[in-house]
Amino acid sequence: MFNLFETPWLLLIISIIVLAVVTIIRQSRPDKSRWWQLLMPVILAGLAFGVDFFVKTDYEKIESVIDLASKAAAGRDIDQVDVIISPDYHDLIHDSKDELMAFCRAIFSTPLIEKTKTRYTIIKVSAPKATCELEVVVHLEPESIYAAAGRIIFIKAKLYFTKTPKRNWLISGSQILAVNNQPSNWKNIR
Repeated sequence: MFNLFETPWLLLIISIIVLAVVTIIRQSRPDKSRWWQLLMPVILAGLAFGVDFFVKTDYEKIESVIDLASKAAAGRDIDQVDVIISPDYHDLIHDSKDELMAFCRAIFSTPLIEKTKTRYTIIKVSAPKATCELEVVVHLEPESIYAAAGRIIFIKAKLYFTKTPKRNWLISGSQILAVNNQPSNWKNIR
């Protein structure tokens, strides 16, 4: 079933049906036709795009956090990483947000990532928790120490999210599943 807030298609289809009904009524009963009847489908179509633009669903908020993480990694923006990580973050080798931030500072000290491209995401939301499995193509900087092995790396990971009281989503954990299609984990990355 379509989610009214994630896509405008449901309301657009309804507006087309309303347009057809209004047109049939106006043609079959000209004495009942009014100018405002043609505004109903236009208002519904405007409402469809307005709801899609102004209402951000949990799924869209999680996607924006993933985009921010990708941009922060490519731009070596440690402050942006700090904003999207939950205070109760933990994973296989980082027991706290502070440990992860120290790791990020060490990685960001030299140019490493030129750009990232998300190949796919599978997001499962059951508020106040969510998980996202994703595969990212990482293009390394030519002068990176890791570029000797190849300038492109495929990383498959699983991210865990927690919803805050302010209705934002923060990354509360992560798990590396594969690097270059080879099973891996955080211990292999270090």
